[in-house]
Parts: sequence; structure tokens; C-alpha cells
Amino acid sequence: MNEDEKFEELLDEMMKKFLENNPHYATSLGLHDPYDYLMPKGSTDRFTENLRLEEEWLKRLKETVKREELNEDHKLDWNIIERFHENSRFLFYEQRMHELNPDAFDEIGGLIFMMLTRDYAPLEKRMDAIAARIEKTPKYLEEFHSRFEKSKPVKLWTEIAIESAQNIGGLFQFVLYVAKDKVSDNVYERLSKAVENLQPALKTHMEWLNSLLPRTIEKWALGKEKFEKLIKLRDLGMTSDEILHLGEKYLEDLKAERKRLAQQIALGKPDEEIMKKIESNAPKTFEEALKATEDAMGEARRFIEKNNLATVHPEDKLVVKETPLFLTPVIPFAAMMMPAKYDKPQIGVYIVTRPKEMANLGKHLNYHSLKNTAVHEAYPGHFLQGAVSNRASVVRLLADGTETVEGWAHYCEQMMAEKGFIKDRESKLIQVNDAIWRAVRIIVDVKLSRGEMSFEEAVKMLMKEAALSREGAVAEVRRYTQTPGYPLSYLLGKHLILQLKKEMKQKMGSKFDEKLFHDTITANGYLPISLLRTVFDQKLRQRNA
Repeated sequence: MNEDEKFEELLDEMMKKFLENNPHYATSLGLHDPYDYLMPKGSTDRFTENLRLEEEWLKRLKETVKREELNEDHKLDWNIIERFHENSRFLFYEQRMHELNPDAFDEIGGLIFMMLTRDYAPLEKRMDAIAARIEKTPKYLEEFHSRFEKSKPVKLWTEIAIESAQNIGGLFQFVLYVAKDKVSDNVYERLSKAVENLQPALKTHMEWLNSLLPRTIEKWALGKEKFEKLIKLRDLGMTSDEILHLGEKYLEDLKAERKRLAQQIALGKPDEEIMKKIESNAPKTFEEALKATEDAMGEARRFIEKNNLATVHPEDKLVVKETPLFLTPVIPFAAMMMPAKYDKPQIGVYIVTRPKEMANLGKHLNYHSLKNTAVHEAYPGHFLQGAVSNRASVVRLLADGTETVEGWAHYCEQMMAEKGFIKDRESKLIQVNDAIWRAVRIIVDVKLSRGEMSFEEAVKMLMKEAALSREGAVAEVRRYTQTPGYPLSYLLGKHLILQLKKEMKQKMGSKFDEKLFHDTITANGYLPISLLRTVFDQKLRQRNA
């Protein structure tokens, strides 16, 4: 057995152990039997066991595999496993979300919604598995409570958890509604009984959440030292101060660009009036907006294929649906539910949130915005990148290169405009406004996470600079407090991809191939930029050999 075969054998063994401990992750990968019928432990034990497995994996790699004799792909995978373990340790020992955020339903709700929306098996089988997981939820909740016996959760996150728990009942009723008359009597009865038996546990959980409030803490910020460590772990090649200054510079430049475009559209008119006119060019109903979103995504796909900008697999498919109620507190506008790694074909779900006030429909779902959304979320953005990247090694999914994932989608907006997909000034103005939002995200993310900006200051900055409604800004900042380092990834990632493209053009000269550049990123979409650069260097060496 050669070194690469040893590596693969150990990978298979360790992934099997990891998935046994994390059956919800197996479902997300598209591995369903027996995992769909199982629940992870709700207690802290799951996380300590994961850390132990990662340590065992690395120890056995060092003892049994000669790193220098591996092929380039496996050397890269080894690097990813090491980085993954470093990140896991940071999340557990320093960020400590597992004992500061008492929202049990973020994971459970998302898992059940995934099983409902991904058509990977007949509805009968999926509903039977959902029933099995609902049956195990009371035990999960009991174990989940044990995480907080000694810790003091964050007040803001406890309030969000209460809101989530109030809405979760709607998800279980929705499951029953979907199953009625569409599955066998036996499965429906099992499902109905599971939901009924869950009610006392839901009541106990709500009482438990409310009992936490008197002992919660106000502080949710990581603080400067930990945030700097997080940025260093991600190997972005910049300090948080440098990232902050970059965001401030982009904000200044983009505001000037917005002013120039606005005056070209309507000389002398204030920005508010121009935006009001653009936003008025919108579907009349939310249902029409869903259809228009779907149409724009199809148009973007055809444009990529016609202009040979990136490889699109014909069997891959994207579905557009309304956001379910239980997710609306944390998804104010829209989100992409990516296809599972092992799904064949690759099918994604793009969910769009119904505005609480229909007067706000045109703010994010006007016809000019929808083209940018189609590019960012679908083609060649998130969906295309995810569907292609899912064809690579499972280890690549552990890399968690958020700056590549989000930066690619943001880069695509500019690239598709340069190629002529977006031609009218109104759509370009919307694109600049979206970029301003991403610049504000950098500033807010760094300052919030370092504890230099209050929640209310962040809300006001998003309302003032990014023109978000108060409702939207509050929902955004709520999420930012729980995901330090993520909001800055959009514009910073685009900046780093443009830098990488410039480097490759300089190195390859007239041999630079834009489609190859794009295909390399979509095929390695989960890698951080620092490792993506390694992949490009390998390609250059192979080409020059």
C-alpha cells in the first residue's frame, strides 16, 4: 500500500467515526442511511469527542503516513485537517458559542427544513426519518440544557433563542401539513404522535430559556485579542486594523462612485428620489417576486454558457422558495441552501423572505436588484461554486474559506457587469449600493467584534450608510454578533480574488485563461485564499513542466 492509499484508508475510517458522532452533518453531506434517523448529542460531549477524533486523526497521520511522499492533493488535504483542528480548538475554548448561545432550534430547525426541501428520497422515507428525529428531540433538548449548568449565556442570544423557540412550533405543524394525504397512514401516525409527544418538551424548553434571563451576561463581543487571533487563524495576510482601513477606503470610493452614477441617471435629483424610482420598478406581489427571481437566475446561467465564462454542469438545478417562518428572525432577506456534497444531481434551494410590510417589497426585490442577486447567489456565484466544489474531496469542505465563498460571489457581480450581463445604469447603481453594504459590513464586523461599537451604533450605521430599514439592520446585526469575521468576508474576499487574478495574469502573461481561472476557483471553492494560491502555483508548475 503506497502513502496515498494509506491516507485515503485513514480518511475513510476517521470520517466514519466523525459522522457517527455528527449524524446531522452526514445528512448535510447527502449521506442518509442510517444517519437521517439519528440525532447528535445535545451536550458538550459532542464537541469534546470531535476534538478527540481530530487529535487522533492527526496523530495517526504523523505515525503512519509519510507526508513528503503524498501527491499534491493529499498534501493539501493534510494541511486542511491541521487548520480545521486549530479552528475547532478556537471555537471551543475561546469563542465558546456552545455555552453562550442557548438557541437549540437553529440546528434542529435547519436540519428538518433541509430534509423537507431536498428531494433526495421519496417523501414517505424522508417523513419517516423526520419523525425519528422529532422523537429524539426531547432527549436532545434535555442534554442541551446541561451545557449551561455552569455557564452564563449572552442576554441578546437568549432573547433570539426565545423568539426562535416561539416560532419552531410552526415548523412541526408545517411538516404535518406537507405529509397529510401524501404518506402512508403508518408514517403519518408516527409523525403526528412524535409532534404531539414533543409538546411538553417544547414547553419545558421555553420555561428553561426564560429562567436563564436573570443570569445572562450583556457582553457578546469577542474582544480585540481574540478577534485578532481569529483573523490570524484564517491566514488572510492582513491584521484587523488593515482590514478595517481597507473597508473605510472602499466605503469612501464607493460612495463617490454612487454619486457619479446617480447624477448620470438623474442630474440634480437626490439619491433617495433616484432609489425610490428604481425600487418602484418591482413585482406587484411577493409571489411575482419569487417568479422574477427564478427567471433572473435562469438568464444568468444561459449568459455564462453562451460566453464560455465557467463550466456549468447541465444536470445541476436550483429551486426558489419562500423562507419558512422559523428562519425569518435570522434571515431578513434571503439565503442559499446549498446542495449536499453527495447529492446526484446537485440541487440547491434559494429561500426568499416575505417582507413584513409589502411597501418594502421593492427595496430588495426590484427588477434591477434581481439581476445582481442572480449573479451573486446562483450563476456563477454561490450555487455554481458549491455544486462544482462538491465534486472534490470531502476534506475540502472542512477548509471553511469564507472569504473565498463570499468573495467569489461578490467578485462575480463585478465580472458579469464587465462582460455585459448588466448594462443599465440603474442595475449598476444597485450593484454599487450592494458593494457599499459590504464595505459597511467590514467596518461593523471589525468594530463590533473588537468591542469598539455598540449594537445600536451598528444598526444606525447600516441604516445610514447602507440604507437598510431598521427591521433589516437589527436582524443583520443580530447575526453579526454570532458570526464574528464572517460579515467582512464578502468585500475582503473579492479584494483578495482580484489580487490573485492580477498575480496570475502577471505570471502567465498572454497564456492567462479567464475560464481556467474561474474553473479553478469554483472547483476549490471551500479553500481559503492562501491555499487557493497554492493550487494555482501547482497548476503553473504543471503547465511549465
